[in-house]
Amino acid sequence: MQLSEIMTTQLVTCAPNDTISELARKMHCENIGSCPVVENDRLVGIITDRDITTRAVAKGVDVNCATVGEIMTRNVITGEPLMRLEEACALMSESQIRRLLIVEGDRLVGIVALADLAMDLEEEEMLADTLIGVSLPEMWSESRKSRAGTATISAL
Repeated sequence: MQLSEIMTTQLVTCAPNDTISELARKMHCENIGSCPVVENDRLVGIITDRDITTRAVAKGVDVNCATVGEIMTRNVITGEPLMRLEEACALMSESQIRRLLIVEGDRLVGIVALADLAMDLEEEEMLADTLIGVSLPEMWSESRKSRAGTATISAL
């Protein structure tokens, strides 16, 4: 299965010059925990509710003045629509990310989250391995080495 078959394409995005408070309101209204940052139709970053909390609020940043561009993550791990699910799972595990932004060139076309994988992934072992990789990277390394999988997974 390819990512194009399961990715979410109706995306809520923001711009680097949006204020953090504007984005927080948008995220609240849309009930989302992350937001791709797009400028001139080009993906330039991602920001999460945790980024807002730890990089702005906890440091006393004035969220009414500070911009998304000041606290967003710039080096975003991305996938492509034709990427196979297995490749995406491995990439998300290795990179310890819960969301994979899908691009064609540098244009954002979708997003795949762990929840999407859980709903569409038929191989339970691969899903469990991906979840371990994102949450417990040291266990994921051992699982990849042994490839027995069940011993590592049952240890949880």
